[in-house]
Amino acid sequence: MLCRRIIPCLDCDLAFPNGRVVKGIEFKKIRYAGIPWQLAERYYREGADEIVFLDITATHEKRETMTKVIQKTSERVFVPLTVGGGIRSIEDARKAFNAGADKVSINTAAIENPNIINKLAKYFGSQACVVAIDAKRRYV
Repeated sequence: MLCRRIIPCLDCDLAFPNGRVVKGIEFKKIRYAGIPWQLAERYYREGADEIVFLDITATHEKRETMTKVIQKTSERVFVPLTVGGGIRSIEDARKAFNAGADKVSINTAAIENPNIINKLAKYFGSQACVVAIDAKRRYV
């Protein structure tokens, strides 16, 4: 029998001083939904098996994922923490891991430099690397 897993995926806009969780549809009409580490802790206490943070503005704004948010979250949450957004290199991933992330997720970097997938997996282990795919169904 398959086991259920609850993995909340929080879209974050970490350009703000303390970061913020946002909700929207197709990255439009984005509205505030809470503070990342507080929502992560709530999901953890309610039985989440893993927490995922995706910093949806990091790549577009050409900035790194904020390690402060990862640190505050990892002090409160004791399930795997996956962090994505702004991870473009081994060094970016190292910073996320050192801040408390258990896994890193890449998206744009995998398209721009497919070899980064193998590099990250070789350096940190394939269990710690996720490739996130934003797919849109198109009918021809």
